[in-house]
Amino acid sequence: MKVLVADDLFTSRVQIGLVLKSMGYTYDEAVNGDVAINKLEQNDYAFILMDIEMPVKNGLETTVYIRKKLSDSQKRNTPVIAITAHDPADYAVNLDSYGFNGFISKPVTPDKLKEVLKEMVMKG
Repeated sequence: MKVLVADDLFTSRVQIGLVLKSMGYTYDEAVNGDVAINKLEQNDYAFILMDIEMPVKNGLETTVYIRKKLSDSQKRNTPVIAITAHDPADYAVNLDSYGFNGFISKPVTPDKLKEVLKEMVMKG
């Protein structure tokens, strides 16, 4: 299964890539929200790991765009997991209201990823 990793920091993408590879996933990378949208329009992904803070189009804006404006209805429903080094309470927003399916605090680890994927399956 292929995953999209949207994060502006090279070191984060490398670290997350190592976690994904250890779990048997392949992945594509995006350095900002616009690149993530373009990649999603051209590819199918099991899920997206979306950094909240990125230049050009941040993770909040990108996820709203995916949910509301992407032309392909199937791709609009691709699970999106927010990733950030900050507490989401710092943003004073409800990540669910932006269309995120889950949240992982950095660093992303196999245990954290397995837990959020399990929660997503349980939610249906």
